[in-house]
Amino acid sequence: KALRIYGYELLFRADSDSSGFSGASSTSATAAVMGGLFEQGLNGVVGSSKAFVNFDYDFIMSDMIELIDSTALVIEILETVQVDDRLLERIQSLKKRGYKVALDDFINDENSSKMTPCADIIKFDIRNTPLDMIRKQVKEALADKKVLLAEKIETTEEFQEAKRMGFQLFQGYFFCK
Repeated sequence: KALRIYGYELLFRADSDSSGFSGASSTSATAAVMGGLFEQGLNGVVGSSKAFVNFDYDFIMSDMIELIDSTALVIEILETVQVDDRLLERIQSLKKRGYKVALDDFINDENSSKMTPCADIIKFDIRNTPLDMIRKQVKEALADKKVLLAEKIETTEEFQEAKRMGFQLFQGYFFCK
């Protein structure tokens, strides 16, 4: 079966020579990514694929998200975002407008568990949470009809194992090779 692109995770880099995050605040980094989407047009950046953009609490609560087409944007909620009732209400409001929500670097803690019912996509960083240690979480998420994304896939074996476990989306260096 052919692999096809579902979406791109859009990340902030200070300049074209940067290979990693420069330490800018998450709000200013997201603002820079969103600005790039406006300047180049969403279609020019991701084509017909989805744009995964990391959002912190403040940016989720702002009205900037609504400037991007809900059918193209996946709101990726950082694992550092503290969940409260106000945030949950905002996420439900965005979902009613058609936005998809992904939980980044999911770990099964109290904070993340509050967000799970709102999530469409759950991302597991398989470097931080190896596949053999998350089988129960994966089964529960699949039973709840969540789309699972395995991050940091680097080998054919990791890709095949994640696929066997039920992951539907994959991200990592393996796909660059």
